[in-house]
Formats: sequence, structure tokens, C-alpha cells
Amino acid sequence: MSAPNKDEIYAAAQRAVLGTFFFIGVPVGMLVPRLAEIKEQVSAGDLAFGSAIALGGLGAVVGNYVGARFVHHYGSRPLARIAIFLSLIANVSNALALDVPTLAFVAFFGGFSYSAANIALNSQGVLVEQHLKRSFLPKGHAYWAIGAMSFGFVSSFLAPYISPLTALIIGICLSMVGFIYFTKELLPIEFDDRPHDDPTQLPRHESIPSSTFRFLILIAVGQWLGTVAEFATGDWSSVLLRESFGIAIGPNGYGYAFFMMVLLVARLTAPKLIDKYSLPKVIRTEGLIGATGFIIFLQLANEFHTTNSQLTLIFAVVAFGFVGLGVANMPAGYYSAAGRIPGLPSARGLMVAGLFTSALSLTGRIGLASVSQNISLVFALTLTGFALLIASVLSYLLDPTRSDANAIKR
Repeated sequence: MSAPNKDEIYAAAQRAVLGTFFFIGVPVGMLVPRLAEIKEQVSAGDLAFGSAIALGGLGAVVGNYVGARFVHHYGSRPLARIAIFLSLIANVSNALALDVPTLAFVAFFGGFSYSAANIALNSQGVLVEQHLKRSFLPKGHAYWAIGAMSFGFVSSFLAPYISPLTALIIGICLSMVGFIYFTKELLPIEFDDRPHDDPTQLPRHESIPSSTFRFLILIAVGQWLGTVAEFATGDWSSVLLRESFGIAIGPNGYGYAFFMMVLLVARLTAPKLIDKYSLPKVIRTEGLIGATGFIIFLQLANEFHTTNSQLTLIFAVVAFGFVGLGVANMPAGYYSAAGRIPGLPSARGLMVAGLFTSALSLTGRIGLASVSQNISLVFALTLTGFALLIASVLSYLLDPTRSDANAIKR
């Protein structure tokens, strides 16, 4: 039996990347609708809860750096296997936390493992995208959305009947089966961007040129602003509906579930739209519409929350749906821009942008929690809508010619 050729290896890698993205989304979907209960379990106020969750950003800083170094020495496929397993442990540990310090440690561990897995999987996605010579990474992120959305609905439906711990155990058991099956077909180490094997790539010991480095920082700022609303939806949507708007356990997870539904549709339609209209135009249009709709419908939900709970729930769910549209393709777009700079190994580009994004996310999440504690959660979330507007304007950075202009000549 002959060995598979290059095209067969990449075809298998496409399936593996999509399947792995799906199963990364499953435990996230199971967790988010239960965060309001976990917040009550650890007896945390908004500031304490938000600050504890924010330590995931510090963990992500470490995970981005360690992940990129691991890829350099051992490849992205083994990193995906190890980091995903660790992220599953972190996921279920959220339901075991009984106080704020423990929750903070779990968030740090989760941020570390999840960001390392992101380095591995997005690096694989960028390599597949470069081989195909067309948009692919948004499709991978769409599969993540399928996993998170579908199991977000499952988690919300089961919330009145099973504990958060039971729900998370179900999620990680399903995910483990999927990871064992799919990760074996990810690209092997010889397909990674490895500078010591490729004279066109910047060696590890050489510094990134200043112009390229500045471009990566701008990418990080845009990515951070574009994901502020996404992170806030995951961290706070169930809390907002439960504590601020008085929605019952179970339906308080519908905001996140609808967010994922809209995000999924936007990501599934993205490749054809991007190939037709360009990545910056698609992301700019979706971002502007999503941010504007989110701000308007969140204010409507807040206006009616004391008089009509059903209307409040509808407005809040629609608001988070607009977030899903606005942020749908920003992560994939910014990952692609950071990972496709000619002459710079994709894992290194993702690592540099990821370090700055994670550091900004840490301060942003703490700031969001502080605003929520001292003013209101509604006002804090409104600010994330304006951050999304700014990210939409910065989408000009995602034009492929911008990455080419910052190529590293060897």
C-alpha cells in the first residue's frame, strides 16, 4: 500500500481541523450557560467574578508563548493533543471551584491550555489555507461555533435538571472521543513552518523586523477590540439575564445560544462572501451592523426589564445575536493576517499577536468587571459594543496586501 501523497494529507488535515474545532466548541457550549450558577457557587460579586475570569488572559499570555515554542521544537499536532486534553480538565474544574481564588486558578489554567490549543489549531488552519489558496480558516471557526451553539442549547435545556458538574462531565467525555479520532489526521511536523528546515523563514534566534512587529501589534489591538464583545458574551450573558433582568435558570442561557447560532450562520457563509467581496469588506460590514444592533437592542432590553420579562428576554437574545454577527469572522480574519506574513513562521506570528491580545484581554476583562461593579453590567456591555465598532474600522489591516507588505525578506 503506497504512502498518501501531499494532496491526500492536506485533505485529511482539512477534515481533522474542522472536526477538532467542533469538539473544542462542545465544552465551551456546556460551560457558558452555567456560569451564573458557578458565580453563585463561589459567592462572588461582579468585580471578584470578572477579575477571577480575567486571569484566563494571563494564562493565555503564557500559553501563547509556550505553545509557539512547543510547535517550533515538536510540531503543532502533538501540541494540539496535549493542550486540548489540559483544556478539558480546566473546563470541568470550573464546576468544582468553591471560592474565588480557586476559580481564578482554574481560569488561569484554562486560559493557558486553551490558548496553546489555539496556537496549534489555528497554525494548522493557516497552513491548510495556504495550500488551498482560498479562504478556509473561517470555516474551521464555524465548526467551533456549531459545537458551542448546539451544546449551548443542550446545556440550557438540561440546566433545571442536572448540576453544572454533570453537564461539564458530559461535555468533556464527548469531546475526548472526538479528539482521539480527529487529531491523528492533523498535519505532521514536517508540514509545519519550521525555520531551520526552510531558508526562506526567519530563524528563531533572529528578531522580527520593527515594521513587521508593529503590524503584529496593530493586528493584536484589532483582534482584542473585536473579541471584547465575544468574551463578554461568554462571561456575562447568562449573568446579565439572571441577575440584572431576572430571567430563570435555563432561559438565561438562551442569549449565548442565539449568539452562537447567528455566529455560525455568518461563519458558514463567510468563505464565499470573502472570496467575492474581500475579507476586510465582509468583516467591516458585519462588524458595523452587529455592533449597532447590539447597542440598540441591549438598551431596549434594559428599558423593559422591570415591566415585561418576556419582551426583555426577546430583546436581550436578539442583542446577543447581533454580537454573533459582528464578531463572527474577526478572530479568523486576524489569525489569518498574523499567520500568513511571508518569511515569518505562522506559529511565531500567531504567538506575537496572541501575546499582546491576551495581555489586553486581561486588563479589558478586569476593567469590564470594575465598570459592572461600580456602574452597571448593562453599561459595561454597551462599551464592548463600541469596541466592536472600532474593530470594524481597523479591518483594513486584514487586506492580504498588508501582510505581503510586511514580508520578511531572506
